[in-house]
Amino acid sequence: MKRNTVTMLRGFSEVFEQKRVPAFTLAEVLITLGIIGVVAAMTLPSVISSYKQKEAVSRLKKFYSTMQQAIMLSEIDNAEVMYWNKEGEHKGDDADENKLANAQASYNYFMSYIGPYLKYLSVDKAEEVEEGEEMKNYELRIIMLDGSIVYFHNGNCIDMTIDINGNKNPNKSGYDRFTFLLCKEPYQKTHCGNNKHWCSYIPVNAPTRENALQKCKTIAAYCSTLLLYDNWEFKDDYPYKL
Repeated sequence: MKRNTVTMLRGFSEVFEQKRVPAFTLAEVLITLGIIGVVAAMTLPSVISSYKQKEAVSRLKKFYSTMQQAIMLSEIDNAEVMYWNKEGEHKGDDADENKLANAQASYNYFMSYIGPYLKYLSVDKAEEVEEGEEMKNYELRIIMLDGSIVYFHNGNCIDMTIDINGNKNPNKSGYDRFTFLLCKEPYQKTHCGNNKHWCSYIPVNAPTRENALQKCKTIAAYCSTLLLYDNWEFKDDYPYKL
């Protein structure tokens, strides 16, 4: 009886040995995880950058076409842009006073000619504040439906700067902020030129892509013109990394 028991145990042991499944050792698992971590660390920045570029392209295209359509609709009701009532830029020794005057001018212009033809969440302008408080760092701010923000400045033209990701950093021109112009007088060479009213930032100063690229490197406001040349794509030579 004892011999049979020993024989049975040996049989079970042999069967167990035959059915044993090969497995990784702890060291092998740790090495594999380390390799995966290194690969992820190398590829993740590229994936994030690609996503940011696609999001930026989408929002820029949408803004440009939406604003262009709003202007066209407004021209049907209010005649061509050159006949719209626009105040000149307020300049003087008192910077805050000028800013308030320009803010009111931008607000009047927007509410008269752009706002009625545009879908947005809110609009607010710089206003006089209590003594000791800081002035708002913008003249007019429009928050769009997708969360992007458009800032108006009443200059020679109406300067529109879109921040494609709202208040999120870096809030820097060429990175997440891009400037466009709506000009009353399209024939001035310092503005849109070619009888245009709505354009990227002073394209006549960058008549070729190479010009636009060089200007984008030194004055980031010109990057909107470079992107327009590139059909709203961020090429490999785009000087700023999103």
